[in-house]
Amino acid sequence: MDQFLQALINGILLGGFYAAMVLGFSIIWGVMGVINLSHGEFIMMGAFMAWLFSEPPDYLMEQLKFEALNPIFTYLISIGYQGMDPFLSLIIIMPVMFCFGYLLQKFLINRVVEKPHLVSLLVTFGLSITFANISKLFFSASPRSVDVAYTGAIRMGDVTMSNIKAIVFVGALIMLSALYLFLHRTRLGKSIRAAAQNKNAARMVGIEIDTVYAITFGLCVALTGAAGMMISPTQAVFPYMGPPFTLRAFTITALGGLGSIPGALVGGLVLGITETMIATFVPRIGTNLAIVASFSILVFILITRPQGLLSGLRPMEMEEGT
Repeated sequence: MDQFLQALINGILLGGFYAAMVLGFSIIWGVMGVINLSHGEFIMMGAFMAWLFSEPPDYLMEQLKFEALNPIFTYLISIGYQGMDPFLSLIIIMPVMFCFGYLLQKFLINRVVEKPHLVSLLVTFGLSITFANISKLFFSASPRSVDVAYTGAIRMGDVTMSNIKAIVFVGALIMLSALYLFLHRTRLGKSIRAAAQNKNAARMVGIEIDTVYAITFGLCVALTGAAGMMISPTQAVFPYMGPPFTLRAFTITALGGLGSIPGALVGGLVLGITETMIATFVPRIGTNLAIVASFSILVFILITRPQGLLSGLRPMEMEEGT
């Protein structure tokens, strides 16, 4: 019984991260109709930024060996900077990622939004390869680790809960709640929902679709970068860590529905608990079998309920396609 409870708690904590991780992927697809195959690379960028901000500059100077950055590192050393807490670095990571996503959509993604889906798939697939290899050029292929001061676990009898994973879970719930309130209570959020449901009608009432799309993409990239920061203390950070997250994002989006925030939470929890249970109770091949189970769920949902378990930002379109 204790083993089951431990696996359940671990699955819930992992599912919370999965829910935060999939938000950007699901909303970009739901609002713009773009399947972003570079989603995992945005997670990787957020994780690497967390690593950069958490390490002392003299260590970074030695590790990166990128002379153009040496003046910056030298200045940071002179003022006594020794790195910051990864979670505190969100105040820098999210604005930087938002600006990057906004410009990327404005000057590249916007050119393929109206094209067939295959075009956006190829473009974002090319971006994923480009981002991964640029990261390898800067950081090498060596795995990096992000250390935090509050390691340890909360004990509840024979069951333990990792401090970091608990903080990540709470952070994920905050992200989900804030995004839900933004989409449903603000004028810009309502414009995003209107553009998702019928962009032609949205144009008729004065909504600037191109601007809404750019802001949406920037916001989703910022959220994805934040998810990357949150996962960085719990696993190795390296340039090719992105694709497994992109594949899981497909599964969770299929479970929850396009652009559905409650659906992202439900889908993330289902996937997290499923993977953890299999890894716990099938110890020899549990890790590989968990991946197989994830995509078995994807196939099953696409066959039986392609609109997802809960309605999202494009409910009418999804119903017409079933």
